Amino acid sequence: MRAVAVLALLAAGASAAVTPIGDIVQHRDDWANRTVTIEGTVAAPSLGYAADALYNVQGSDDFRVTVAGKGPAPAVGAKVVVTGTVRRKPPDEEFDFPPVIEETSRQTP
Repeated sequence: MRAVAVLALLAAGASAAVTPIGDIVQHRDDWANRTVTIEGTVAAPSLGYAADALYNVQGSDDFRVTVAGKGPAPAVGAKVVVTGTVRRKPPDEEFDFPPVIEETSRQTP
């Protein structure tokens, strides 16, 4: 029984800290090329084509970020926890591109 409790504590400590989506959106250069874990609700649009998915996740802070992933796109309204790398195209003289998270894992709690 004690071994089970120790394993549960280790698993809880190993889980990644959740990064607020607003922080990623507002400080996009700071998060570029870093691995993050976000959580939120899938917002429209949520599109899937072949084995690829492109969808938006809205956090509890009301900010949204686009996620590019593999597999079927999650349904709008679904709760998700996504881990991935923040990708950032440098701004040009006309447009400051938003960050996109390249998904490495997705869970539906």
